[in-house]
Amino acid sequence: MRSQMLRSLLGLMLVIPFRAVEARPVQAEAQLWYTVSAQGGIGEHFLYYLEAQPRFSKDDGRAILRSAGGVRLFQDMSLWLGQGWIPLWVWDGDPALRQGESRLYQQYLYTPKLGSVRGTLRARFEQRFLSGTTEVSLRARVMLRGAQPVAAEGRLSLILWDEVFYHLNSVEGGPSAGFDTNRVFLGVGWKYADHSSVEVGYLNAFIRRPSSEADQLIHALSVSMPFNYL
Repeated sequence: MRSQMLRSLLGLMLVIPFRAVEARPVQAEAQLWYTVSAQGGIGEHFLYYLEAQPRFSKDDGRAILRSAGGVRLFQDMSLWLGQGWIPLWVWDGDPALRQGESRLYQQYLYTPKLGSVRGTLRARFEQRFLSGTTEVSLRARVMLRGAQPVAAEGRLSLILWDEVFYHLNSVEGGPSAGFDTNRVFLGVGWKYADHSSVEVGYLNAFIRRPSSEADQLIHALSVSMPFNYL
């Protein structure tokens, strides 16, 4: 029953973006995304999460900094409240920091084990405070992830995930309601210690840009180093 539900959600996530977005010119670029994160428990019922994710392209760079606190509902289910800050840099002339974004978010996290597959269902609701507008942009995002051990007594895994983003409202001078982004990742993970691992792979991100002449397609090398103390 659980596996059937996750397969249905994944199918819906893959189909809806292509039906919801009209064909437009696409501008492609290469980027590097690097993520280091740590999560663990505080006592029996409470959780913490910390993350830093710098992203680099030939024209600019940004770093997503997140922190969150959670409460455990069951062994594989939790609720979270967090915040994020996204400063931006441009490489024009002298590198300069420009105004970025701050956000609050609430999150539901479900991490079942389906046979040998370690699954993740993450649903997040964001309130984004963007530069250039005093309105709050509301966005929902849902991610499905599976990690299948393939070798080295389970230390080497094949990882696949997909995440869909939707704007829930239109903001003057900001995002319009509707489909925003779809991200797909395919790579491998290596668990090199009890609480430490590294994940490397290809990340494809399609981003709708209704305010510009072309949508954006990112081809990224994604490197993640999660530290899990749960």
